[in-house]
Amino acid sequence: MQDSESFVLNRSGYLAKLLKLEDEAMLQSLYEQCAEFSLISVGQPFSPTEAHDEFSFLPDGKTIADKYIFGLFAPQNNLIGMIESIRHYPDDQTWWIGLMMLCPNQQGQGLGSDFYRAFENWVSKQGIKKVSLCVLEINKLGLKFWKSLGFEIICKKESQQPDQKINVTYVMSRVVSTTA
Repeated sequence: MQDSESFVLNRSGYLAKLLKLEDEAMLQSLYEQCAEFSLISVGQPFSPTEAHDEFSFLPDGKTIADKYIFGLFAPQNNLIGMIESIRHYPDDQTWWIGLMMLCPNQQGQGLGSDFYRAFENWVSKQGIKKVSLCVLEINKLGLKFWKSLGFEIICKKESQQPDQKINVTYVMSRVVSTTA
């Protein structure tokens, strides 16, 4: 697998770079700017260790080498978004997006779509055939966003984390385009 640590967007000056543990403080700042998402999804703010925890959380059977957290940097080199993903999950032909966030003041301008398309283009070069993810039912804008990118609902699940509210989620999937 050809491995690159960055990709460019089809938008002048924007770059996605692989984040490392030493970028934890910068990532934590992004989480704090996106606090509304946490309130919607789990009913409480992100924890003060959310970024640190993000670097180590893995699904069963995966290693840290399978985890990719790409930060989206604006032309001024400030972090304005991220995509957390796991390669070859849940199968060898799929890349799983665990989380995609964009600063609220950057939303609604097509930047999220550009970021995802650049990510998908990068993923396609890794030989992956499909991208999958989950979207909370309560996140109406998120569901609309992923559908607009061609993701289709595969199934509906109900889950509850300890001490958190019940969430209905949609597992969604999209065949990777070779011309994302």
